[in-house]
Amino acid sequence: MEMNTSVLKQKAKPQAEIEKEMKAAAKKMGDEKLVELFIPQAYAASFGVPFRFSVNGVSIEVPIGTKVKVPEAHALHAQRMMKGAVLSKNQKRLTPEEVYND
Repeated sequence: MEMNTSVLKQKAKPQAEIEKEMKAAAKKMGDEKLVELFIPQAYAASFGVPFRFSVNGVSIEVPIGTKVKVPEAHALHAQRMMKGAVLSKNQKRLTPEEVYND
């Protein structure tokens, strides 16, 4: 079985475009406040680059290794996904304190 790795090789959008999408997502979420989110590089293999996911039907794209402001519900969901991600044996799972105090 051949594995499709094209999603893992995609580049993130420019920061200005990401911020525009985040504001649009926050508007769809009922003007929910934006909070800072950082996904460490260790999660790239688990999530793909960029990391795409949805909350309540509102999709966003988050670059790996860059701090961005996202709707709070998306940040909480991303944190839950990081806790459940499968990392390789040589990668250390970061604690929430390490993620946010980089």
